Amino acid sequence: MKHCKYCGAQLADDEAYCYFCGKPTETEEEIIEEKEEQPIFHDQSYYEDKTTYNRQQINTVAMLGLVFAFISPIVGLILSIIGLNKSRQLNGLGRNLAIAGIIVSIVSMVLSLVLYMYLLSIYGTEGAIS
Repeated sequence: MKHCKYCGAQLADDEAYCYFCGKPTETEEEIIEEKEEQPIFHDQSYYEDKTTYNRQQINTVAMLGLVFAFISPIVGLILSIIGLNKSRQLNGLGRNLAIAGIIVSIVSMVLSLVLYMYLLSIYGTEGAIS
């Protein structure tokens, strides 16, 4: 415990100002000496690059777009386009997945259309409800 130099009030050791009279408990010279004696440690986590956090995120929409490109090409195309737009917000994360989803969706739709046209030409409209 220490005492105030001005009013004599009893203070805790870590008090910088007297809560009775409001005056500082230490002079500026004493404060400067204490700061010079104490080592300074910097918290490195504060200085980390903020883009490393974004790199750890996952662009799930782009990933779902690629998966659905094989299952349902139209849904995959829509999700991949949304994932491509979201990748711009995430500094390009998932961009390649979204582009792959768009390509696979388009190729899958074209192949489905070609297969449908081929089957239509072979079987014609036989058995179709008229």
